[in-house]
Amino acid sequence: MTRAAYITRLGPPEEIRWGELPDPVPGPADVLVRTEAVAANPVDAFVRSGRYRTPMPFPFVIGRDLVGEVADAGPGFSPGDRVWCAGMGHGGRQGSFAELVAVPAERLYRLPEGVGAVEAAGVLHPAATAFLALFRHGGLRLGETVYVAGAAGNVGDALVRS
Repeated sequence: MTRAAYITRLGPPEEIRWGELPDPVPGPADVLVRTEAVAANPVDAFVRSGRYRTPMPFPFVIGRDLVGEVADAGPGFSPGDRVWCAGMGHGGRQGSFAELVAVPAERLYRLPEGVGAVEAAGVLHPAATAFLALFRHGGLRLGETVYVAGAAGNVGDALVRS
């Protein structure tokens, strides 16, 4: 059994429960991760409340981000690898607020040596979102300049520091 923060129905924060659920069973494309740190994002509240509609099997583990250590080998990862992921807790995937999480390997990134779990959990999602917005979706190339008219919140802060 793994301890987790979960809901059994959509609603306000009072619906969040903390307790034991069966250990997740990784599929062939998943990696089992033992959680070290998590971060709560505004979208977590939207998912939990039902304002952001997404398939969710109940009981539903909440949360999107985690930093942890690979507990069981999976595609491209070995036990003991330190990793970070985002994008859990929607699209039918259970969330990250559990001691053990089955994470699709495509959503895992290795954590550089020396990076703390708490710092990584708090910084990597906004920084990755800003990077993807500028370079992957915005087509920005090194040496180019972009004008940012407003930069509120964590993603905006990361955007102007990129």
